[in-house]
Amino acid sequence: MLGQMEGKAEIVIADFEAGLGTLSRMGPDRVDTLLVVAEPSAKSLEVARRAIDLIGQKDIGQTIVVANRVTGPEDRLAVERAFAGSQLVVVPDDPAIRAADAEGVAPFDAAPDAPAVRLIRELAERLGAGAP
Repeated sequence: MLGQMEGKAEIVIADFEAGLGTLSRMGPDRVDTLLVVAEPSAKSLEVARRAIDLIGQKDIGQTIVVANRVTGPEDRLAVERAFAGSQLVVVPDDPAIRAADAEGVAPFDAAPDAPAVRLIRELAERLGAGAP
């Protein structure tokens, strides 16, 4: 899909399915930044670690690991150990996100000052600042 786009888009955000299939087909020069989102479970960390290894082999672009639903110091330590040397954004498990989801409302609208929302907004601003 990205290869078929004509012209130069300033920012394109694509949410790929979990796993490594899309990454294995992706070539260099198509992506500036990849966000690898992982939860602090053993399986999620392993898949994310394999994704980062594959990204490194293919020289796809810069990678930022987004650790999602981190519940405390043990989770944070597991993520930091798994991704030592990687750019890392740690998003805490946030009840405001779950509440907004249950209400069918965007967390940015329902709880704009929630810790997780603030971190995600900061990441979006950081990514936007790097756009041409």
